[in-house]
Amino acid sequence: MPREISVSEIAKELNISATTVSRALSGKGRVGEETKEKILQYIGEHDYVPHVRPEGYAQKDTRNICVTLPGENDFAELPYFHQIMLSIEDYFGSHDYNIIPVKCKATDISLLQKVIQKHKADGVILTRTIENGIDIRYLQEQGVPFVVVGSYDDDSVYQVDVDQQNGCRELTNILLRKGLRKIALFCADATHIVTQSRYRGFLEACQENDLAVNKKYVFDEVGYPEVAARALEDCLKDQIECIICMDDNICVNVLNRLRAENVAVPRDIRIASYYNSSLLDIYYPPITALEFNTKELGRVASKMLYDLLCNKEPVRKQKLGYQVILKESTK
Repeated sequence: MPREISVSEIAKELNISATTVSRALSGKGRVGEETKEKILQYIGEHDYVPHVRPEGYAQKDTRNICVTLPGENDFAELPYFHQIMLSIEDYFGSHDYNIIPVKCKATDISLLQKVIQKHKADGVILTRTIENGIDIRYLQEQGVPFVVVGSYDDDSVYQVDVDQQNGCRELTNILLRKGLRKIALFCADATHIVTQSRYRGFLEACQENDLAVNKKYVFDEVGYPEVAARALEDCLKDQIECIICMDDNICVNVLNRLRAENVAVPRDIRIASYYNSSLLDIYYPPITALEFNTKELGRVASKMLYDLLCNKEPVRKQKLGYQVILKESTK
């Protein structure tokens, strides 16, 4: 008996986008004959019955783009997401599109679902990626064109990211080669793909310098001030030489707490961040950090989605560069 299969399952198996599969099965929109034949052959060989929406999602034209932002606390207000949003607005504004921002949590994408169910947007840009993300799975199942800012372990997903792993590896290497050995890492949510990528870079650098990682000094969820305070107390008690912060928000929490405790940087402890932003500009001494072009992330993601909407095939995975900026905080 034929088994029903979803558009997203076919897309993942054949390493093509869910939108392309949806177009091929609905007969609406341009799809190369070779690709269409590949899809139909796969379905026939496995005795599948494709489960598709009655009408291809991408065939309606709203001139709206949906952009998802973090729904937890006030994280959506951080410079990283603000800069990406401005870049997306600039790009699509020049093509006569409007932007619909919605907030999503790891376990709650109801606002995104409302936009898609009512077909209020032609495509979606996700500004973060979470392990086994329900937002990505939902968009794949619905056959909605989308691009993610970040990395995702699915070759069928269109994505653009900074080379996070190598950037963090390079910055950590520099610190270790300064002779710093007692290093603490202050992490964000471990389910976030960017956290995992940056952590791998940290581990690689430690391995290259024959430094065993002491898990006691790898702290999670330090994006919240109260968690940062407890972690910092442990580090100061154990005379940690350097704290590496996963991002600018974590770094701000650490710097504020150090100031309250009258701990001097870099005299008493050194500080570095795996992401630099305007949040760190007000602090003295200036902070050693990894720097990359956030606006370019938004622009590239926008161009990728626009190409998809125009029935063009963009490069599926794109990686942007970075700079390591050494400043007084790690002298």
